[in-house]
Amino acid sequence: MQNYYLGADVSKGYADFVILDAHKQTVEPNFQLDDTFDGHCKLYEILSRFLQEHPDGMLFAAVESIGGYENNWLHTLMRFQATLNMKSARLNPFGVNANSKASLRRVITDKISARDVAEYMISHPEKVSYQQEDYWGSLRKLWGFFNMLTKQKTQLFNQLESLLYSANPEIMAYCKKKSPLWLLEVLRRYPTAQKLSEAIPESLALIPHVSAVRAQELIDKAKRSVASRSDGITEELIVETVEQIIHLKTVIQVQEKKMGDLCSLPEIAL
Repeated sequence: MQNYYLGADVSKGYADFVILDAHKQTVEPNFQLDDTFDGHCKLYEILSRFLQEHPDGMLFAAVESIGGYENNWLHTLMRFQATLNMKSARLNPFGVNANSKASLRRVITDKISARDVAEYMISHPEKVSYQQEDYWGSLRKLWGFFNMLTKQKTQLFNQLESLLYSANPEIMAYCKKKSPLWLLEVLRRYPTAQKLSEAIPESLALIPHVSAVRAQELIDKAKRSVASRSDGITEELIVETVEQIIHLKTVIQVQEKKMGDLCSLPEIAL
């Protein structure tokens, strides 16, 4: 049986393809197809014709993992396996890139990138896993979303710290490691030291986890504050930043629970 290798370089909205034999010789020249229904149907026609012309052939196909843009093509190739003599795989782009650099090619185009994918399958068959459904693909997307939210929250905390240093520096002693929810609620209602110094202790103590003693302590410190800013714009910036942080905290908690519920691995239970 002869082995043939279909390399695909996926871009946003289209992909380039080429088929090589086991000696890295081109047996089906480069062709480009749109990521549409017609494009996927055309791919089936081309591969079906190719395998009819090579009845003793086995076609190995692969796409690089590029953040999800390859999913449509990979799903289509895996469906083709039901009727065509072929196997499909998703490749680690770092391996393909390293193999490409070793070839010392100076010019890289979409056509050459498709060839690089095919040559990687030929050169490193032990690194390629065929016919594997990506069961955790959606969960990885969720994990990426979770990391993005966490990064945004950190950026907002940094911005809040910068604002508080000028508007309410004494309160920063309560958020050395993290900002508790009660502190964020205090800042949302009394963003600057001036506003906090004018607060009524009984009203401040109504915020959950703010005792009467802590309320009086916050007010006393605010009255002796060395804050240099108390203007309306600074107040608005602090309030808006705090509200964004509170919102992100809620969303992150929801997404974290969702990941835990969806991931049923023994390690998660442990």
